[in-house]
Amino acid sequence: MAMFGRSQRSFKPSVYNPGKRTRRMPRWLVLLCFGVFLGAGGVLFLQANYGPQRLTVEESETLHSDLNRANTDRQQLQGALAEAERQRDAAATSREQAQASLAAYRKSMETIDRDMALFQAAIPPDPRGGPIGVRAADWDRQAGSLGYKILIMNDNTSAPTFKGTVQLVVQGRYNNGRTNTLTSDPVPFSLDRYVQVAGNYETPAGFTPRQVTIRVLDGEQRQHAIRIYNIR
Repeated sequence: MAMFGRSQRSFKPSVYNPGKRTRRMPRWLVLLCFGVFLGAGGVLFLQANYGPQRLTVEESETLHSDLNRANTDRQQLQGALAEAERQRDAAATSREQAQASLAAYRKSMETIDRDMALFQAAIPPDPRGGPIGVRAADWDRQAGSLGYKILIMNDNTSAPTFKGTVQLVVQGRYNNGRTNTLTSDPVPFSLDRYVQVAGNYETPAGFTPRQVTIRVLDGEQRQHAIRIYNIR
């Protein structure tokens, strides 16, 4: 019978009872996550192998100490540089002052040289002639001594320094009327253009100098000049 025959209807699922379906992660999200993980790993790899090394606490403290010491040294060097510049400026100022003083000294010496030329020309020459002569003498007669100042000059400006002695031959009288002649010890001197020989010659008690003969001798006791002065 047809009613017992095999039904040929196909089964269709109800929309209210759906079957199980498998959900997969989108491919673009997988690629994105993979790229993120790969990039992070690459960064960590580069930092570990090629990036700057991280310092330990001890190394950081050492670096900080070295930096402070370098700053201190730099400040000291800057201070030393400032002091050196100050000394340089002071030396430059001193040099300028010294140059100005030297110029003033040279000008003064020129004036003195001109005055000395006039002075030498005004002094009467030694009557006996010769390049070396006794040009002037001043006396201070006191009881028991005879003070003297003797000007000796050399007219030969190209001559070497003359080294000699001055000797005084003093004639005088004692209080009792007796006369006597006294000779002083040689007084050494060096003569270039002119020289003043000064000193005090002690005389015996009661002796009054009346006349003094000035003798200029060289080292071999040869006489180069002589002049006689009366003492009043």
